[in-house]
Amino acid sequence: MYKFLIVLCIYFVISFLYKVNVEAADKPMPTEQIEGTDELMGEEQPEKEKSELALLMQDIDDSYKAVEAMSGYYKYKKKQWRIIQEAGENIAKITKKVRVKFAKPDDSRYEKQMKLMEEEADKMAEIAKNRDKEGSLEDQQWQVRRLRQTCAICHKHLKIHIYPNLYKKKHKE
Repeated sequence: MYKFLIVLCIYFVISFLYKVNVEAADKPMPTEQIEGTDELMGEEQPEKEKSELALLMQDIDDSYKAVEAMSGYYKYKKKQWRIIQEAGENIAKITKKVRVKFAKPDDSRYEKQMKLMEEEADKMAEIAKNRDKEGSLEDQQWQVRRLRQTCAICHKHLKIHIYPNLYKKKHKE
């Protein structure tokens, strides 16, 4: 008899909680909770306007991510080599534009890293052009790592976090 009463009690509690959850689903969620979930998921809030430099760097990042996604492959197809070549040419072209337009002559380390990035991207495109040579796959994978190093060194020098959502600072009031 007691077992039956306990099971019946649990059943009513569960049905009551289910009813409350269903009714709460119809109510709109406060915007504070919506914005907070994006931070937890690592998604950026849409920005109204980005600077020209940020847009150029976004283009470099897109090309780099396309190449990085393939960097672990043990064999590339013609289409993938073409993607690598286009990405290398694109990164080199945009880096050259950034070097000219956003030069920092007083910061030699920044200038050195930007020049190195342009050179490494040119090498990447050259390797993709000569993809039939022996060892080109390994050379290509090495170039992806070299690009990653130059980006990381420059970002560290400029104190820019590559993934700012991962490093949110807590403000003290």
